[in-house]
Amino acid sequence: MHHAAACLTRRRLLSLTALLPAALTVAGCASLLGPRTVVITREELLRKLGQRFPSTKRLLNLLDVQAGLPELTLQPQANRVLAAVPLQARDLLMGQSYTGKVALSFGLRYEPQDLSVRLSQVRVEEINVNGLPAAARQHLTRLGAWLAEERLQDQIIHQFKPEDLRTADRMGYEVGGLRVTDTGLAIDLQPRR
Repeated sequence: MHHAAACLTRRRLLSLTALLPAALTVAGCASLLGPRTVVITREELLRKLGQRFPSTKRLLNLLDVQAGLPELTLQPQANRVLAAVPLQARDLLMGQSYTGKVALSFGLRYEPQDLSVRLSQVRVEEINVNGLPAAARQHLTRLGAWLAEERLQDQIIHQFKPEDLRTADRMGYEVGGLRVTDTGLAIDLQPRR
């Protein structure tokens, strides 16, 4: 009996010794594998933004303005995206039509409360509507503010599923930086410190 108990103890020790490297490998996995990146392509970003456009706004009963689908320019050096939004305006008093564009830029932020990546720090870079009379031109700043605040600011462009981040958390990762790249957006998952 004494021999059987010793054999059983030896087997347990050997099986624990065999499992130890696997456990250490799983625990150290994130630090060994390094950072991971979730990529949102330019096309995916445009599809997300496209849900908010085209959109129409009436300015002081003077102009009906339609904002079309933006064209995107990625600016990795500034970590921002430039969105050029085509405009079509119709003067309600004179019946004239005008075309132009508004250029807006934005950055990104991660919102841990709902696991989302959102547009942030949206700002108007330029507004230009060709041939618009000076009296109506002064109202364009309201148009830019409307596009920035109501159409783009805090818009969700990526939503993590809770299970996605639980898996990343179990592997030792957490959401790190958000970057604009030449081809889209990069959400870095970094080893937890």
